[in-house]
Amino acid sequence: MPEKDPAIWAAIWSAITTLSAATKGAIMAFFIAYLRVMYDGKETHTVRTLLEALLCGALSLCATSVIKWLNMPQDMAIAIGGAIGFFGVNTLREKILRFIDRKSE
Repeated sequence: MPEKDPAIWAAIWSAITTLSAATKGAIMAFFIAYLRVMYDGKETHTVRTLLEALLCGALSLCATSVIKWLNMPQDMAIAIGGAIGFFGVNTLREKILRFIDRKSE
């Protein structure tokens, strides 16, 4: 039985620790967004729930270039990924559009 072999858990841990901060941030955004949508219970379609989580993960990956541009520590990608997952795509979109509208006036 493979689940009783401790070498599997060591391999999983090794795989997780070798991931980049950007990948960890995207994974964090995906899981937090998925759990947030499931917790709210407002969205009943599984496809929309997964798409929301994937969009949050993709936005988190995009944010890593901004982190690098601002000379911030790369581990900030995990925290920003968690925040993106928590707020969600629609909230971020609304806030960014409001920011752009204010700057364009």
